[in-house]
Amino acid sequence: MKIVEYKKQFRITLPKDLVLDKGWGKGTELRFVEDEHGRVYLKPIQRGGGQQ
Repeated sequence: MKIVEYKKQFRITLPKDLVLDKGWGKGTELRFVEDEHGRVYLKPIQRGGGQQ
């Protein structure tokens, strides 16, 4: 993975195999979730149907 600064924001690139295995694609919105041990996870944001 790589962190890039672009227009005063940071972006990360994800390995293509990970994205394809998860069924994510261009336009998939992800959020960072941290558990009680400080581990960080990526979770897709569900849009529509009133869920997020």
